[in-house]
Amino acid sequence: MILPAVRDPRLVTVRRGGTLTDEDHHRLALWAAACAEHVLPLFEASEHDLGAAAYAIKAAVAAAPAEQADGVRRAECRWQRDRLPVEVRDLVLEDQGRRNTICWNVFDV
Repeated sequence: MILPAVRDPRLVTVRRGGTLTDEDHHRLALWAAACAEHVLPLFEASEHDLGAAAYAIKAAVAAAPAEQADGVRRAECRWQRDRLPVEVRDLVLEDQGRRNTICWNVFDV
């Protein structure tokens, strides 16, 4: 799991001391599962761990020919963002912006 040094309390559930509601936690979990499922065939063909949206993008890029890598990365990132529940969209996009440098810059679109 790729985490920043300091966790954003908006991404920590209320029962763990944060402010994220159970409903939004569920939305995020469903979105993350959809992202993982989308690239599962690519992941199964590689030896990478797939634990988050960043890994899904990285797996898609790893499966692409080198000259298509940037386009594949952008397309996968857009695919994920198009499926973000509106209730958590701004939160996820802000978090991706903060974590982009520790996530191989996969969220640059």
